Amino acid sequence: EQKLYEIIQEHISNPRRKGSNDLASIDIRKTTLLPDSKYSFGFGAPTDLALPIIASYRVFLDKDYKWILPFNEFAEDFLQHLWANYFRKYLVSEKTAGNTVGTKISRNQEIWESLYISAQSYLNSSLVKMVKSSKSKELKLTPS
Repeated sequence: EQKLYEIIQEHISNPRRKGSNDLASIDIRKTTLLPDSKYSFGFGAPTDLALPIIASYRVFLDKDYKWILPFNEFAEDFLQHLWANYFRKYLVSEKTAGNTVGTKISRNQEIWESLYISAQSYLNSSLVKMVKSSKSKELKLTPS
């Protein structure tokens, strides 16, 4: 959640148009202090905004709630992937449509489904890369 808010802060610190914010549910006149943290941000945003992103990480858990991939190896890249390929565009489209209530966004079934599909696709491509990598290592290890 903190990392997502850092990405949002980066995005609104360098807006396309000076003085404007193109993301729904972000108020640049307020400051958000995340719960249980010392991190203060230069904008206000409902915590509901982060829920769909955080929930998409569940795709990476097995039936015993263990990480399928090592968390530190994929977490940051996956968050950047979701932000660049989906979430930022979604928030911009919601702002353009005049929707600014974070709870409305977090209750939108389409965003939950899209983030789940994105996470599943990311996991599948990561697993395919791992299999290809291990196969190429096996090929190199066989004596000639």
